[in-house]
Amino acid sequence: INCGRDIEKLAEVARSVENLQIIRATGFHREHVYLETQSHWINRYSVDQIADLVIADIREGIDRNDYTGPLVDRSPYKAGVIKIGTAYGEITPFEHKCMEAAAKAAIETGAPINTHTTYGTCGLEQAQTLIGLGVPADQIAIGHIQRNADVYYLEEILDLGVYLEIDGTNRIKYQPDSNRMMELKAFKKDGYEDRILLGTDSGKRSYQKVYGSVSGVDYLSLKHI
Repeated sequence: INCGRDIEKLAEVARSVENLQIIRATGFHREHVYLETQSHWINRYSVDQIADLVIADIREGIDRNDYTGPLVDRSPYKAGVIKIGTAYGEITPFEHKCMEAAAKAAIETGAPINTHTTYGTCGLEQAQTLIGLGVPADQIAIGHIQRNADVYYLEEILDLGVYLEIDGTNRIKYQPDSNRMMELKAFKKDGYEDRILLGTDSGKRSYQKVYGSVSGVDYLSLKHI
């Protein structure tokens, strides 16, 4: 929400590519991505009011104006997943409020929550917080968590019953793909493979071959598992 969603453009892409399935997100990113948070409506609305906006994205249709206000113009396209994000090594009050609203919306609608962790931090705290707010563990996926290559820590999170999302393949500015392979092998050996999700995290145009990148969404180096 309020990060530049263009639901009509995404629907155009979906119509133009045969057999493409797109699940659009509602919810929020980490506080850092918003230009001004002191005056943001997150700080002025109650948790229940924020949750109602997320629920409406799921049940009624995503706002064509991305809740930039003041008018709301609902599209026919409904969100299917709720996003939350946290900062590096901390969950700010802004982010915690978003998590509270996301939890209420997830419980009300049954939609899953997919998280953003910054450099793999706060994944355990995200899971503990959301579960503490009443979200079923199997409705939660902790994202980008492979950036913390500590298998002991990652399996602490898995022990709570949530999913881990291993993504960012070929993003060597964070870590080499060999770390991802190591993590995935350990999860399989320890019996957690049924709660591992794989992804690329390659949403920017600069990550795509058509815009000049040397890799794209088809890159998934798993041949050595």
